[in-house]
Amino acid sequence: MSIVAKTEVHTPNRVIAAALCDGVNLHTALTEIAASEQITAAIVHMLGGLREVALVETDFTTGHKKSPLVFRRPLEIIGGSGMISRLNDAPHLHLHLTLSFQDTDQMHGVTVIGGHVAYALVHAVEALIICYDGLRLERHPDPATGLALWRRMTTTNDHRSTSS
Repeated sequence: MSIVAKTEVHTPNRVIAAALCDGVNLHTALTEIAASEQITAAIVHMLGGLREVALVETDFTTGHKKSPLVFRRPLEIIGGSGMISRLNDAPHLHLHLTLSFQDTDQMHGVTVIGGHVAYALVHAVEALIICYDGLRLERHPDPATGLALWRRMTTTNDHRSTSS
């Protein structure tokens, strides 16, 4: 197992609860919250419903993103999680969702899909953002994977940092 960077911080967590609705772009809304609350490291958990979503994956052999799969229909979030860190000194949201929808063509009447979210339009979503104040996670290009990964992690408590 290759560990690129690692750090630890012991602070109380700040929790922000948000209810989003009316077709708002999920990434935009959560990124705006991260900016206004000065979040530098957080986990996002969410449940609710979407009107539309685009899922995308990276081809690991070429490093290029594949064409997104777009679903324009009511979708139920049965598992939603993400991470907020920093990229180019701005908030960056990395989000994955597991979604379901009724599908009478399927044996049990339901289809489940999921993956990395390129964008999502909200019907109604409740999100808990668990902030790790005192920790700053910064993404930088990783030549081996072609992805922006955490390469610099600092704490405001003891100013220890780990980078590669």
